[in-house]
Amino acid sequence: MVDDVSAHASEDDGLDNSGSDLTALDFSPTGGDEGSGLDAIDEYIGVDAIADNDGAVPQGPLFTVTNPPGTVSVTTYLNGRVQHVGLSPGVTKMTEGQLAQEILVAADVAAVKARAALHTFVAGLLRLQGLNSQSARDFVEHRLSLPTPEQASATEGAFAARYSHDVE
Repeated sequence: MVDDVSAHASEDDGLDNSGSDLTALDFSPTGGDEGSGLDAIDEYIGVDAIADNDGAVPQGPLFTVTNPPGTVSVTTYLNGRVQHVGLSPGVTKMTEGQLAQEILVAADVAAVKARAALHTFVAGLLRLQGLNSQSARDFVEHRLSLPTPEQASATEGAFAARYSHDVE
């Protein structure tokens, strides 16, 4: 038996095929200056806005880590993905291996900072939904595997300690 699809399409099946019924699935903001829920992360850590190569400023918070000598800086998005690597002229004194290692370490620290901010944000959302603070924190740490702000501070401290011998 051959089913004639065109015959069924012309029948009134109660669906509007123009796409207007999908407006209920449009979750984009509706006017106003409400700002995004991510604005709360700005309170956790300073956020730098860095323009992409095409000059567009990315949406959302960015997290930048610069090594103490100021030769390498890495900026990540909230999810920890690298957005930008900045190098100063001082990197010419480094070997390729040293430079690669410095970029990787700075990127790891920036990613931990960003994901710790995400930890704070998600735990806050869960508390707003009625979950108690400890349960929210446990869920974010253990189920989502996001680092805590304390872990981010420890990671930054260890990063800075790598250079403590240079200061003396």
